Amino acid sequence: MSREERLQLWRAERAVDRMEEMDRKVFLAIRVEEMSYSEIAKRFGITVTDVEWHFAGALRVLMTAMDEKDPWWWRFRL
Repeated sequence: MSREERLQLWRAERAVDRMEEMDRKVFLAIRVEEMSYSEIAKRFGITVTDVEWHFAGALRVLMTAMDEKDPWWWRFRL
């Protein structure tokens, strides 16, 4: 794995950690468990519109995190 790929993975992991709880649950259900919006709505007792809303919120957090500047300590090699 290249240095840039490790940085992108680190950013993505931090972004998931920063998501609101329901945004994170919906994001992981869609991207990891590959569930449909209707399955997720049924699982969490919310509407499909709520699933869309939470997923959009998760994607906003992820996109913001991926555009962040490298942390200062990332420049140093171990």
